Amino acid sequence: MKDGKNFSALLNYHMVDEKMITELNGTYRYSKDPQLMDTIYLENRIFVPVENMFYELLSSGPATFFLQNKSNFTPKGSDIGYGAKPKSVGRTQYSRFELSDLRYFGEVAYMDLPPDVDITPASVFWVSKNGKLEKFSTEKQFLKLFPGYEPELKEFIKKENISIKSREDVIMLGNYCNKIIK
Repeated sequence: MKDGKNFSALLNYHMVDEKMITELNGTYRYSKDPQLMDTIYLENRIFVPVENMFYELLSSGPATFFLQNKSNFTPKGSDIGYGAKPKSVGRTQYSRFELSDLRYFGEVAYMDLPPDVDITPASVFWVSKNGKLEKFSTEKQFLKLFPGYEPELKEFIKKENISIKSREDVIMLGNYCNKIIK
């Protein structure tokens, strides 16, 4: 916590709601105020609050790389012929947990999936340099964030066969950027 306190809890990250959830004595809670939290260590990953969400820290240095882990509910739809499916959303239903108030957790947590939906990944990579947070999803967008370093970065991306869609590859790319940035 930002007030210097530490505590352990069973945690998971709800990628659709983009909220950290804790389970304590069989009760599920969303974080009330993520800005009170400094850092969350979830297995071998580090999360930091950004506004009311949590971003995973991938690489730090002059350029700090983050992954906004998120997903969307995508309706499955019913077959309407010729292999097509409508993508409109009908009524949805959630299981709701009413929870007692705690200092850091206490909001209602919705845990069940609505019927007839798929979960579609929609994660976004971010880089913070000079106090500015910018997102990227393509190599071209990434290279624009590092003017003057494009030739070196292009060569590294080609040599290491880096995919901007891969968490592990972006970690390698972030570590390389932080070695060459002055």
